[in-house]
Amino acid sequence: MDIQSTLLKDTNLSEPQVSLLLRIAEFIPFAESVVQHAVYMFTANQEGGFLKIYPIKQGIACKSLSATIVPIWTQLLSEGQPIQGFQEEQNGKLAFIITYPIVDNGGKVIGGLVFKNPHIESVADENIIQQILLLTETTYMSMLMPQDILDNPKSLYEPLSYQDGVIIFDEGGTIMYGNESASRLVNLLGFDRRLVGSSIYGSSLKLSFVKKVLTERQGAISEEIYQDIVVRQTVIPVSFGRGLSRSFLFLKDMTRESKQQQALLVKNSVIKEIHHRVKNNLQTVAGLLRMEARRSDSNEVKKALQEGISRIESMALVHDIVSHYDEDYISIRSIYDELSRLLKNSMLLPKQQVQCDYIGDDIIISSHQASYVSLIINELISNSIEHGLGTQDGHITLSVQDNNQRILITLGDDGKGLPESFSLDASKRLGLQIIRNLVTHELQGTIQMGNHQSGGTIVTIDFEKGE
Repeated sequence: MDIQSTLLKDTNLSEPQVSLLLRIAEFIPFAESVVQHAVYMFTANQEGGFLKIYPIKQGIACKSLSATIVPIWTQLLSEGQPIQGFQEEQNGKLAFIITYPIVDNGGKVIGGLVFKNPHIESVADENIIQQILLLTETTYMSMLMPQDILDNPKSLYEPLSYQDGVIIFDEGGTIMYGNESASRLVNLLGFDRRLVGSSIYGSSLKLSFVKKVLTERQGAISEEIYQDIVVRQTVIPVSFGRGLSRSFLFLKDMTRESKQQQALLVKNSVIKEIHHRVKNNLQTVAGLLRMEARRSDSNEVKKALQEGISRIESMALVHDIVSHYDEDYISIRSIYDELSRLLKNSMLLPKQQVQCDYIGDDIIISSHQASYVSLIINELISNSIEHGLGTQDGHITLSVQDNNQRILITLGDDGKGLPESFSLDASKRLGLQIIRNLVTHELQGTIQMGNHQSGGTIVTIDFEKGE
């Protein structure tokens, strides 16, 4: 049973109330990363106890608790006011607990958010307590009213690391809170004053977008370069009503990631250039073979050279496609569409009409596998045109399916089909030997070739999708 069904079954909450709780619960991982300690949610069950809602690795889970374990929760549900204090844990140690109410649209308290800090002692300085209250309260309010205007609002609420800076400033720009990581980062950036109490606008931070954020009440992300340091700056405005507001400013050092991204871009550019040059070299070889074919008086020589040219062009096609894309992957459909166009132009008679169709999944494969697949498809289309259809019009269809990381390719035509005595293993034709060797040895797959029930040839190839 999923968590929504569990809450509807074990509580008196309505579906909209449950949806509200679960929407807020989605931001618990973000909240835990901001306050750097445990955050969870609770609501009352039908037996007078509680359901504790907390994050797990792949989602949200529930746990039933007795009301005697956490009497403070009963007080919050009845009074609807935030409660703070120290609570004894099972290990006998005290944890500082701050609990905030969750209220539905009708003003009814339906649950609470709990911030549990086990690192604060009962003799902690009052200033430390106030800073914790400020941080948890702002986090709590940001979860109640998350930004929903951006195309991808979750990008504003990505969980932080312990190295990320957290700053809170009020509507006037005065910094109210800054963690140790924020102080360290701004010191590196040349902020030579005490953080708390300073103006966010008077700092050396590049925050020209902040005023727009506060005016439009819409969060934003900006990456700025400070000498040799790249910092991602995320601002989330948080409304408290009655004209009061605060804003989160998250600072993340992106220098390492930026350098890695730059190195990756350079590497991709080099790889694309290599593919481009290999394509040019292959096309040069194909051009030389064409010249030899035109000079020869032997039809057999011309045919053999043309078959070699076709194979070289199929390999050049793969390198050409890769050289135009950022990733080293190619779709099987793009290979088929381009090869069928090239082969029809070079092999069909002037008035012969052959339609080539593609059906099924548009599967992406690595350029390594694509080089073999392109040669195989080249041979199959060539055989269909030359031996299956001959001088007749017809259809050639390629069907592709993704079956749990295995790729199933089926190519068929409506030509005259194969002889009854045909055997792929016994065939001496070079094109079929190439197909068989590529499938079995390079792709580690299987191949079947025979006649279709409705006429024509059908070839089925099955192989594992590579990395």
